[in-house]
Amino acid sequence: MRQLSLFKGQRQRGEEPPPLEFAVHVVLADLIRATIAPGWRATHLPLGEVRDHAINKYGRRYSPSGTRLKRMGVTPGWPDWMFVGLNRRVCFIELKRARKGRLSVAQSDIAQHLKACDIPYLCTNSINEAVAFLKAHGIVRATIQV
Repeated sequence: MRQLSLFKGQRQRGEEPPPLEFAVHVVLADLIRATIAPGWRATHLPLGEVRDHAINKYGRRYSPSGTRLKRMGVTPGWPDWMFVGLNRRVCFIELKRARKGRLSVAQSDIAQHLKACDIPYLCTNSINEAVAFLKAHGIVRATIQV
């Protein structure tokens, strides 16, 4: 269902609401900014964004920005969040849309690789699970509650 804007005219078509995954990412980002422990750094890796498409000279659709990123070395499957701490500690979190999220083949391969390397990795659709994971690894203060 499309949402109408309060700040646009009467003859609008509306916009698609943001996906549920976006809302979880924003909540987690705000929480991390407010409570990240000293010695830790975090970033969201927006590698799976929807990209604009164009038509090449052969009439095929392609993504100019996606092609450029691939040429620069971006590979599919990396988790959404990366956390790096002192003493070479690294953790990853993959957030999925509630109940519908499934790992792609590339995401599953990366998850297996990270686990084989004994790097903490979590795939979840729950903000509570993500916060519990972050607390367990000392990335955010243990006193916070969602």
